[in-house]
Amino acid sequence: NPLVRTTKAARHFGFIQRWKVVGPFDNTDEKGFHVVYPPERKVDFGARLAGKSGPVEWTDHLGKDAIEKIDLNAIGKIDLNAILGTEKEVSAYAATEFVWPEEREVEFRFSSYNAIKLWLNGKLLAEHDFYHGGSGLDQYAVAGRLKQGSNTILVKVCQNAQTQKWAEPWAFQLRVCDGSGGGLLSKSR
Repeated sequence: NPLVRTTKAARHFGFIQRWKVVGPFDNTDEKGFHVVYPPERKVDFGARLAGKSGPVEWTDHLGKDAIEKIDLNAIGKIDLNAILGTEKEVSAYAATEFVWPEEREVEFRFSSYNAIKLWLNGKLLAEHDFYHGGSGLDQYAVAGRLKQGSNTILVKVCQNAQTQKWAEPWAFQLRVCDGSGGGLLSKSR
């Protein structure tokens, strides 16, 4: 059964599949990558925020697991076009809670076709202001330190104005691992 195999692979590799997503926000002329929108100051899942075309709210999203074959570039991928609609010159945020029983060093391994930023508990860990250069498993890796208990992971993903077919994806994938790449799963799930 491909669904069972895929779910086990997602868990094995530590892909985060449960997210709250909000957007779109403005990224006209790729300036939104540097704009500090409200989620960067404080992640408040109950907030109603001013988006690019009007008010936006956080919504729950579960990454797609039901794929025909195990493809590590597809497992746990969060497709923002599917969630927020296919738009250009926009940015969006995804956040999740990651619970761990003690303080611990981890690696965040992530990928995106788009410009992307990553925070852990309000601390910026990585930023890549690069659009449509391809995407593959563990494209980026950065170390971080989980605190005991609940940790907030925040991702900002920006889409630019390019309209070519190869520039359509607006998505990301993220996993939490030990130093050898072994997946770690939040203890709250």
